[in-house]
Amino acid sequence: MSRHAGVAVLALALCLAPGCGRSKHARVTGFAPPPLPAGFVEQSMAGWRIAVPSTWKLAPPRPPSLWVVSDPQAVDDYHANANVVTEPFVGDSYDFAQANAAGLKEQKQASVESARDDVVDGDPTLLIESRWSAPSPSAPSYRTLQAALASRGTGYVVTCAVSTNAFERYRSTCESILRSFAVER
Repeated sequence: MSRHAGVAVLALALCLAPGCGRSKHARVTGFAPPPLPAGFVEQSMAGWRIAVPSTWKLAPPRPPSLWVVSDPQAVDDYHANANVVTEPFVGDSYDFAQANAAGLKEQKQASVESARDDVVDGDPTLLIESRWSAPSPSAPSYRTLQAALASRGTGYVVTCAVSTNAFERYRSTCESILRSFAVER
């Protein structure tokens, strides 16, 4: 069983306790999605949608639980990219984000630099910024900005990854990508 599946089982068990019918982290009423930044296009998949720079290219077909686009121009031999990973999760977006932040802290190559409260698609969640060491001496190090949402028994982790040296230049692009993410309710 994966770590996140174990977290999902724990969340389900806790949800069977009295008073679980209400989320501690209710959706923000009156949430209005941000306008698409200039040069962004919306991509829709089954159950969710996201906006990315129009110049970024869709990666070759992957398993249904993974969607990836990348910038065709590399910086430090690394192509900035955005991806969406799905997995089963019973619980709210904030709980899913906390589980993902905890999982990142256990990764040897990752160093979580910040996990700040935010709202994506009307759901309270965390924006998690991490620094990743190079997986090999010839590979570049990179940084990620992530958000996690949960809806209808599915957890969604949205990641924007950029070479460490170019991250600040891409920060607003990454934030726009994450903030554009929306799931079916």
